[in-house]
Amino acid sequence: MNEVPFPSHRQLCSELFIVEGTQRVLTKGSDNVDPSAAISQEAADSASLLGHPWVRLRDPYNGISQFLKDELITDSLDKLAPHLWLVATQNSTHISSLTHQLVRGRQIVVTEDPGLHLTWIYERVFIKPLPEYLLSHAFWDYFLVNSSSPIPSPDRKAIFRAACGFLRSYAFLIQHKSDYLLAIQDDKLDLIPKSIPFSDLVEFLRCFKSIPDTEVSPRYLYRDLRLTRLNFWVKIFQGKRTYFKQYGQYGAYFAQFYGPLLFVFGIITLALSSMQVVLAAESVTGFGDGWMSFVWMSQGFSIFTLCLTLLLSLFLIASPVLFIFREVIYAAKHHHHGELVSECSSGAARGKTNTEGVV
Repeated sequence: MNEVPFPSHRQLCSELFIVEGTQRVLTKGSDNVDPSAAISQEAADSASLLGHPWVRLRDPYNGISQFLKDELITDSLDKLAPHLWLVATQNSTHISSLTHQLVRGRQIVVTEDPGLHLTWIYERVFIKPLPEYLLSHAFWDYFLVNSSSPIPSPDRKAIFRAACGFLRSYAFLIQHKSDYLLAIQDDKLDLIPKSIPFSDLVEFLRCFKSIPDTEVSPRYLYRDLRLTRLNFWVKIFQGKRTYFKQYGQYGAYFAQFYGPLLFVFGIITLALSSMQVVLAAESVTGFGDGWMSFVWMSQGFSIFTLCLTLLLSLFLIASPVLFIFREVIYAAKHHHHGELVSECSSGAARGKTNTEGVV
């Protein structure tokens, strides 16, 4: 059985508590409520999840399980995890803080989709707000840790790992006081409840910052992910058309091809014009030396233009190919190094266990 990753005195939300008895009950209350006091059946049944009045804490159809899976588990990215080294460096600590996201020219966009959390595309980065219920020790104890949880064991373990990885990502997003102020003072973001002091938030997140990669879901082994690469690789490894539909209108979708098409059209037009000049110059005869010098110069300049157009086209085609090839080589080396380090760590742990067994 897992343990709650943080002690009860570090919780940032005390509105949930567990009533022990013939049947454990999780309900809402306040600091002034005695947890040992009797709770009416009606009050227990009507209690809703913090911040989500649609979700009952005691759902006869176990809707809380599906809700938490939808809110926290990144199923598609977890399945793609063996290939995510092609998308980003496998370094779970290399996550840009909120203020550094702005320095890099990215606008922070709030999303409730866990699969978009810590992904970016061009000038936008998507961040999922911190759910208030994950700040409650009683919530973790009742739903994610205790064997009597109404959530089935396989789902409970998956939700636990996803929640740990999600909160660990916030330990790197909130590095400085400026990150904290950005998260609470920007009304468009509201990533963290405003009532939480910075020092208390740091102590809470400190409990998750040291969680090893083996205790989080596979997606959180990686840093913030580039959506353009995800859109490409899901076509190959998962057979999907796209991971994230960037364009909502056909006009915006086709507009991205206008620039490259105009460039290709311009190159072809320039090449054809140059070839026409060369052919026309070849057929010119019977003029004086001064005019023929101009003809030869036109012919030479046209040939030079053709060669220059060819070289520029090759350069523009080869440059992105070389950049992609270099990034793939770097990612492969880093991925191989990470596997070696992981194997060495596992071997050392097994050796230590065997030694302790012998002793």
